[in-house]
Amino acid sequence: MTRRTDALFLAGLLLAAGPAAAQSLSGAREWLPPGSLSLDALSLRPREQQSGGDRHSFYAEYGRLAFRSPLVLGGTARKAGLSCQACHANGFATVDFFIPGLSDAHGRIDVSHAFWNARADDHRDNPLEIPSLRGVKDRDRLGHDRRMASLREFTRRVIVTEFAGAEPEPLLLDALVAYQETLGPADAVDTPVTLAGDLADILRHLETLALPLAEEEAALAEQIATMLRSQLGFIHERLQGETLAPARGIVEAWSRHLEEIAGLAEAGHWPQARTALAALKQEVAGPPPALAGAGPASLYNPVRLKAWLAGAQ
Repeated sequence: MTRRTDALFLAGLLLAAGPAAAQSLSGAREWLPPGSLSLDALSLRPREQQSGGDRHSFYAEYGRLAFRSPLVLGGTARKAGLSCQACHANGFATVDFFIPGLSDAHGRIDVSHAFWNARADDHRDNPLEIPSLRGVKDRDRLGHDRRMASLREFTRRVIVTEFAGAEPEPLLLDALVAYQETLGPADAVDTPVTLAGDLADILRHLETLALPLAEEEAALAEQIATMLRSQLGFIHERLQGETLAPARGIVEAWSRHLEEIAGLAEAGHWPQARTALAALKQEVAGPPPALAGAGPASLYNPVRLKAWLAGAQ
């Protein structure tokens, strides 16, 4: 395979592949070449299957949100909306991930390429199989070269060295490790991607935001709110069409509420911030019919998604 180093060429290909592998659909009609998106990749994901029951520590819940956030990585990956979840959906290897010029088969990617991080470029074509993270807590050696014994070290290397992210704060690393440690060995069982499921995730992440508001940690509250707003953005872009304008308006209002909560925290107005979060949680728990019933008319509906894909090719 010939190594391609033209940054513009690869940028277009990555943005084309991004929606297939990540949560975002943004720019797909403009960028995606024929065959880059599959219906299954966008309408199905493996069931998460966390160990330890339904309740987890703040660390694990914060890590779960960060695992899904494009804000954790850097460089081109961040610009394209890629997250840890893009390659490791709910901890499983994402077998549909494919970027022409960086992949030699689905589920394989060259992570030592200048496109991700010029400092880590090894000047070789060496796509590697995306690994599953299920059971990673109990592995004695990690990484493709099996040189790393620490899950924390492995996680930092992926963020900083492979994907040019900023040096993660200790709390963020603690959280990502804690989440990955809940991903015990399991068989992949595909489940539909649904509006109800994504709204339930938003509600779950709002619970995560409650702790920094209670402890009056403004910087952490702002970071979690920003990550949450990006998750709302993934829902918003599935609500396409004039008939779904009211549903989009609700999601936009929720995003503004999160921005306001972060602003209240930054200003030290903690009681008001906590009251605003409680009100937002109540809204998300019982969304208006215009949003709750929007699934069949949206790109959550596989039939409509298939038609959208046909127009995007």
